[in-house]
Amino acid sequence: MKIICKYRSMSTSIGMIKNGDIVDLPDAEVAKIAKMKPLAIEILPELPIETPIAEPKKAPIKRKASVKKDVKLIN
Repeated sequence: MKIICKYRSMSTSIGMIKNGDIVDLPDAEVAKIAKMKPLAIEILPELPIETPIAEPKKAPIKRKASVKKDVKLIN
């Protein structure tokens, strides 16, 4: 379950988390924290996973070879 930490710092099973960190914790641990310190965490809603939309690739720039007729070659 994803949560956001509201305390300055807190020790969890994945290590220390700080204020504003978003972490994924087991449901049993979230229930324990919510029971002991209800203001310490905010439980985030489970959102469905969306597939990323593929952006269309840009066509390469077509460059014309510029040929100058009045150019003298230096030997």
